[in-house]
Amino acid sequence: MNQPHLMKNGKVISLSLNYFGSSRVFLILLTLALSSLSTFGQTRRLVVIKCDGLPPGLIDRFVKEKDPATGKSSLPWFDYIFYQRGTRLSNFYVRGMSLSAPSWSMLDTGQHLQLKGNVEFDRYTLHSYDYLNFIPLYLGNITGSRIDMPGVEVLDSIGVPLFPDAYPHDERYLTFSLFLRGARYSTLQGGLEGRFKKSPKDLFDEWTMGFEMRSALSDQLLRELIAKLSDPRIQYLDLMMTDFDHVAHHNNDSQTQLFVLKQMDAVIGQVWTAIAKSPLANETALVVVSDHGFNTDEKIYSQGFNLVKLLGSRQGGGHHVITKRRLMMDYAIKGINPLVPLITTTTDESYYLKKQSTEYPTAMLDFDGNERASIHLRNSDLNKLHILLRELQRKDLLPAIGKAATAEFFATIDGRRAEWTKTLSEMQAELVVLRRNIEKQRILWAAQPKKFSKEQEQAGLDEAAKRIFVQLDRWQSEEKEYSHYLTVLENLLQLSRSSFDPMKIKIEEVIPTDSMGDRNNIYQLQNYIVGLTPDGLVLNSDGALNIEGSFVRLNYFNLLHSITVRNSQAGVSNKPIDLIATRLPSSLVSAAVHENNLAPDVVWVTCGSARQALLLFQNNDRGELRIRYLPIKNLAQTVNGEVHFEELEWQPGLPLQIFEDPRLSIGSADRGQWLSQWHTETEWLEALHETSYSNGLIGLNEELARHPNEHVSTSDPGLTHDQRITREFIQRQRDLCESEMLVVANNHWNFDVRGFNPGGNHGSFFRISTHSTFMIAGGKNTGIGQAQTIEEPYDSLSFVPTLLALIGDLRDDSTPVPALWEKGFRRFPGRVIKELLPGGLNNRNSTAVGANVSP
Repeated sequence: MNQPHLMKNGKVISLSLNYFGSSRVFLILLTLALSSLSTFGQTRRLVVIKCDGLPPGLIDRFVKEKDPATGKSSLPWFDYIFYQRGTRLSNFYVRGMSLSAPSWSMLDTGQHLQLKGNVEFDRYTLHSYDYLNFIPLYLGNITGSRIDMPGVEVLDSIGVPLFPDAYPHDERYLTFSLFLRGARYSTLQGGLEGRFKKSPKDLFDEWTMGFEMRSALSDQLLRELIAKLSDPRIQYLDLMMTDFDHVAHHNNDSQTQLFVLKQMDAVIGQVWTAIAKSPLANETALVVVSDHGFNTDEKIYSQGFNLVKLLGSRQGGGHHVITKRRLMMDYAIKGINPLVPLITTTTDESYYLKKQSTEYPTAMLDFDGNERASIHLRNSDLNKLHILLRELQRKDLLPAIGKAATAEFFATIDGRRAEWTKTLSEMQAELVVLRRNIEKQRILWAAQPKKFSKEQEQAGLDEAAKRIFVQLDRWQSEEKEYSHYLTVLENLLQLSRSSFDPMKIKIEEVIPTDSMGDRNNIYQLQNYIVGLTPDGLVLNSDGALNIEGSFVRLNYFNLLHSITVRNSQAGVSNKPIDLIATRLPSSLVSAAVHENNLAPDVVWVTCGSARQALLLFQNNDRGELRIRYLPIKNLAQTVNGEVHFEELEWQPGLPLQIFEDPRLSIGSADRGQWLSQWHTETEWLEALHETSYSNGLIGLNEELARHPNEHVSTSDPGLTHDQRITREFIQRQRDLCESEMLVVANNHWNFDVRGFNPGGNHGSFFRISTHSTFMIAGGKNTGIGQAQTIEEPYDSLSFVPTLLALIGDLRDDSTPVPALWEKGFRRFPGRVIKELLPGGLNNRNSTAVGANVSP
């Protein structure tokens, strides 16, 4: 007769019903079943060390290199913890740009990108979101106007929680990061005290050479984290190390990089040793993760190109350019002021706005990210209206030209009237609701206690109260800024031909100051108006204004691709710009590409007029993203909005250089045929991840397409009127931060005009920049594999769901347990890294035991 059996540790355990009674069999079965759960591991505590810019290839190189002085690995703790006793992902990648703020936002949330740069600008108000600047947080915290980093504020406003939010306030310890929730002055105080507890002579010596506050702060953070490890209540701890990124930007020699890696190695060793002594040692997992890799080469100095200077030149349009970082900051006293929200670089080559840079900047540039930049240009129609109105206010203007200019002025307004009227109506309704929300928030803030007990502070109630005020303060500022923009827009729309007298108009009352207006479409960027020709306004034979003869117009795609420089470095192109990418509605191309059911967005990528591509997106029946790469050339948009292009065969030299890359992994399939087909993003990742541009195809979707967010969706029929309008307003604010052109540098080029970073850079889609670090090791009860390497490629969207699976907080492979659902967590789009979990690939579902179905 067949005997019942169980599997445990790979062995079959048979049970004899003849020997045991049925009740005893049941008990034994239950006992063995429960004990077998330990083979799947139990991780109670997570310690995450976040390493800015740490490249896995460099770690691997130095781990395997022997230190001649010791005979051991040059990085002994990395070797001991992760190579001998842990699990490493050899193919873990940034999803999107290899850029700090966006990369950490995905690693901290597990959700698609909502923040697309290190700095973002609101096109209507020029409000800046500086995600890298800590100092305003600490100064604002003194006055109560800030409690969290800007990135946290934005994510909170759109309802996307951070991974640490899964833990109660008193069960987590957070250090400094770009997504820091809550500022701790005790750390600064402790760091300062530690730094200045020295003899007078040592202090004087350090003063003469400059105080090194970076190490003071990091030393204090490490001391605090080690102390917190002894507290069994703390279930989540993290530590941010920016050392490698800081050094590698300025130094490309391996010895300098090895020196800083050894320092990081020692810190990791201290943390591991402290974990081993802690009460939760057996249930603790130590994780090391980086936000991106690093494009650094000992043989090459990274070269810089000044996009600000280009845009300010006559050739580039004569723009007054707004940035968040001052040019050549190391040499500018004003550059050290961290509270200046915007920096305007004034040009003397403006076509029509000389000495008006403070009122009318016409370009915004985010060059943070080194190998890439995002460009906003003031709407070309606003430029035209501004120029025409200035000309119409001239006393010497000929009547015929004045008549033609007036006709073109109102024709331009009429061409935008429907769109602008819709924006005006919608935003006025949104501000009505915003004002109601402000009044409710003011009442809520007034009801908050002004003092908190120690227990309440430990629970975070004091910080929660501050957030109520911060939200109130932010809403009040937004209401004021948007109201001003809408007032000017309404004035412009109310101008009437019958009563039009340009001499009585104040330009600033109808052309908004400090605003870029609406995003330019492709036609406008290919025919961008920057000023008048030397002949000024000229007429056609029929008396109408001659647009081509009157206005200087630029094609910014052609302009940027035409740039060449002198270059003496072998292996470095004389063309600083590699590719330009932008988003356009799929409705403009769906008929031409003969595709139905396309996603709303298409990404156009150009390396010049003859080498371009359309990236098409759709979801299959299982909801998986599918991508098709369509080679094209000569894409152009007409003034009526129609898009035209010519299709190409697959060939070398196309954007992302896929066809010619020898590391393309598609087996024996015909390259042109395989590349022309639809594939899921997982299929693309497996085929492309080792190529020069790695997962850039997926990254362009992540960076440029709009990703739905359930928390701002208006499709829920249960929403009240005010809730729906509020969500529309929040989504509008995110859309207003969208730039027009993503400009990516060629290999070993960068746009960081603060100093050009000679050591190396990141921010591109190159594999060397997107290849990231993910290592994990755990105590004996965690079940995490030892000396294990995972070769399957994954990206940063897999990080959070995998950690939640480790601690048992996923209901299935993508859905959080109900307790987290109530905190705002939703389904995760990334794949859980099954090979990392206890039980490996056999553990098909990372299901939390006893969890109910989430709402």
